[in-house]
Amino acid sequence: MEKMKANINAEWETTDLGEPSKIIGIEITRTADSISIGQRQYVETILKREGMDRTNPVMMPLDPGTPIQLNPDGNKGNQSNLYARLLGELQFLVNATRPDISYAVSQLASYTANPSMQHTGLLKRVLCYLKGTKDYAITYHARATRDTNIFHGFADAGYANCDDLKSTSAYVFLAAGGVITW
Repeated sequence: MEKMKANINAEWETTDLGEPSKIIGIEITRTADSISIGQRQYVETILKREGMDRTNPVMMPLDPGTPIQLNPDGNKGNQSNLYARLLGELQFLVNATRPDISYAVSQLASYTANPSMQHTGLLKRVLCYLKGTKDYAITYHARATRDTNIFHGFADAGYANCDDLKSTSAYVFLAAGGVITW
C-alpha cells in the first residue's frame, strides 16, 4: 500500500485522508475481522423530514393481510408528487444497503403515477419499519472458513399471486457472510 501511495504521489499532488468512513451516504464501519455498510444517518434524515422520527416502529415493512388496491378516486396521476420523491429515497436505500425493504418498495412503486391515501399510508408504514431497524447494516466477515464455496445464492418465485395474478421472483447472493446482490 505504501509503495502504491508513493507511486501516485510521484505523479500527482495527493492528500491521504485515511480509511473511508462514509461514501455517498453509505456509512462504513471496520473492525479487525469485518466491514459493515449501513445508512443510519440517511434513514434518520428521512424520518425527521417526514415528521416520523418519534413514531412507533413496526416489525414488518408491509402488512401481509392488507391488499394493495388501485386508487379508487381515479384522479389523474402526478409523477412529481411527494410520494414519488419519498419512494425514490427508499429505492436508494434498497439499492445500497437495505434488501429487507425491497419487496415493499417494489410493490409501492407500481402506484407512483397515481398514489392513493392507502399507498401513502403503506409508504409511511415502511418508514415505521425503518425507525425500528435504522441500525441494520450489511456485514462482511474476513474470518477463515472451511466452506469451499465463496458465494451462496438463494432464489424464490411466486406464480400468479393472489392480489393481481402476476408472478414475482427474487434472488440474493452472499459472499463473506454479507449480501452482495439482490
